[in-house]
Amino acid sequence: MPAPTAETSGDLPCHQCGYDLRAHPHDGKCPECEASVAESVRVTAIPGRPSWRNSDPRWRRRVLAGTWTLVLLPLVDMLNTLGWAKNVPVPTVFDYRHTVRTLDDTLLCSGMDVYEPLVFCIGVALLCSNERGRRPSTLDWTRRWGVLCSYVVLLLSAAQVLFIVALVLLGIAALLQSMPPKYQPGTTELFVDVSTANLRYGPHPQEIASLVLVAFSSIAILLACVPLFDALRSSGRKAFAAVLLVPLALFALVYVAQVGWSIVSDPRVGSQELFGYQTYFWPELLIATFTGRQTDWSASGSVVSPLVETTKWCVLFVTAVWLTAGLLLTRWRGRKTPAA
Repeated sequence: MPAPTAETSGDLPCHQCGYDLRAHPHDGKCPECEASVAESVRVTAIPGRPSWRNSDPRWRRRVLAGTWTLVLLPLVDMLNTLGWAKNVPVPTVFDYRHTVRTLDDTLLCSGMDVYEPLVFCIGVALLCSNERGRRPSTLDWTRRWGVLCSYVVLLLSAAQVLFIVALVLLGIAALLQSMPPKYQPGTTELFVDVSTANLRYGPHPQEIASLVLVAFSSIAILLACVPLFDALRSSGRKAFAAVLLVPLALFALVYVAQVGWSIVSDPRVGSQELFGYQTYFWPELLIATFTGRQTDWSASGSVVSPLVETTKWCVLFVTAVWLTAGLLLTRWRGRKTPAA
């Protein structure tokens, strides 16, 4: 009998199909999927879940930035409620009478809801960024689909703006087509194609679009819980990470179920409470809860929605503070080790 070698001393699953390759040489191939045994050895040597200190530094920064970005989601509503947006100056590009000079004059504080979908998309995309230096996981698909869902949320949130732009382009195209053919500019056909394609295939500002928006934002947060869980358990205990993120995942599942029930029953009759969670969060309700300002929902006397919104925001805030403390501790240890 030959002596045990490195190939046969430990578990060696195939990196594609999971077949046990302990009895196969390193220069061979998997008998099930023809994958290289050497590649499986290389993948097995990579840690499955490195610690927060040994994880990808770029991934650490992006996860931390994405968490704090979602924490700052109620920022504009807070500035508008307290009246501070009128005192925040913005840089001017063109100096004329109607120049935008304060934050209150920008699209971020307008009634078109630009800030919340944009911040939500940026935050989820940062959370779902790729991580280097670890073994591939079966849940890596959640990162790609999380980014895709965030893009869909941003697109559906701009449905009203895109619809108005399509109507304007259609009017310009109709005006150009009324001219004699020899005087029509070359962009006439482009205006016609873009406007008609947007009106025919683009999202329309309807209630069904709002319900789909709630569903995609909830799914995006549900998928983003996977990288958040990886970050929390690499910097602390696994049980703490699971308990902390349960409210986010649970509320996301509840919203998806409510959207499904509304679409099956009658999409034209949707709950006004459900429409408030178009970006999964309801910053206006959160600010009204802390400032005591009355809203249409708070005037009804219910405390369920304010409690839910406060819980979600507190979960994000605790997560951001925990990861920030872990990052600062990692940098402090990194500076202390060479000096020692």
